[in-house]
Amino acid sequence: MDETKPSRKRGSGMIALPFRMIAALIAGSFRLGWWSAKVPVRVTARTTRALGFKGVILFAGGLAIGVLFAPVSGRDLRARLQRRLGGGQLTDAELADKVGFELAHAPRTWHLPQPEVAVLQGRVELSGEVPHERGRDELERVAAAIDGVTAVANHLVVPANGDHG
Repeated sequence: MDETKPSRKRGSGMIALPFRMIAALIAGSFRLGWWSAKVPVRVTARTTRALGFKGVILFAGGLAIGVLFAPVSGRDLRARLQRRLGGGQLTDAELADKVGFELAHAPRTWHLPQPEVAVLQGRVELSGEVPHERGRDELERVAAAIDGVTAVANHLVVPANGDHG
């Protein structure tokens, strides 16, 4: 009986490491919950003290993992949070990014050729070519519905052979 193990690519363990860590944390929390349910009521003060310390350690570990995998920097997160809490306005560049993202991901416009987006004091200008008039109108509607947009100047062009339906 000659059993051969499949070869493993070098470095594939590093890709799976975060997933293994998350699985281990979840399994550990289930074990801890199962164990704490068995503890008699008379030792709850000691248990609370011990679990409270472990809870703080697990929270700090989770926070560290979250910061490690955060998609943006802390400065950007703080600025976004301050705008949402304080009602601050987006800059023109941030609004242009937001409009571009929404147009690329909205169900009505993701499949259309994406226009160039320019913003000046909340006024959005869309330019480029779209295949039909319906697409031109949808791009304008989606852009106008975004928070922070005060007006939309639609400079989108439909080619002469474009569909008018």
